[in-house]
Amino acid sequence: MTLAVAACFLPSLCAYALVQWKTTPQMRIQDAYKWLYQATLGGEHAVRDEQGPRRWLEREWAALTPPGAQEPELVRLTPDGSVLRVNLRPYKSAGRDRDLLLALFVMSAERFRGERGRFLKEWRSLGQLLRRRPQAHLTFAAWTSFDRSMSARGFPAVHHSPEYEKAYQPAYRVVLGELWADAR
Repeated sequence: MTLAVAACFLPSLCAYALVQWKTTPQMRIQDAYKWLYQATLGGEHAVRDEQGPRRWLEREWAALTPPGAQEPELVRLTPDGSVLRVNLRPYKSAGRDRDLLLALFVMSAERFRGERGRFLKEWRSLGQLLRRRPQAHLTFAAWTSFDRSMSARGFPAVHHSPEYEKAYQPAYRVVLGELWADAR
């Protein structure tokens, strides 16, 4: 009962995300799309077999620079923390286990049961919110243009925008919050 009552007070995914995005002023509509995609569909698109993600993580891990002063180890992609981004730089800097993170990432991709309909609902909600109140680079015009492009391609997974890449050098893995909690 307490959990059900607490869930009533959680903001919607889009409302929550808009608040979080204020900390990343170089975010573009492509990055907002990626956030919502990962929050609703997980990281399955990045896992075909364990060897690909292992090689990808090993290469990325070897090239990591020290974390920025304000770079958190964890970013909640959902208001309830059921989907997380684990930022590699602070994770590695804290001396954490690379292979454990790989296992959590792969297990999360295997277990996550995303629904494309939920992603599309959240994506459309974002468009409506931006129509009423744009936020920095996130505008309804940018949303409309990107929506048209993604719709024509069947709403695929995307990379971060060049602006976001340059400003934040994102390096992370998407994991389920419950698996992260169990591993701690």
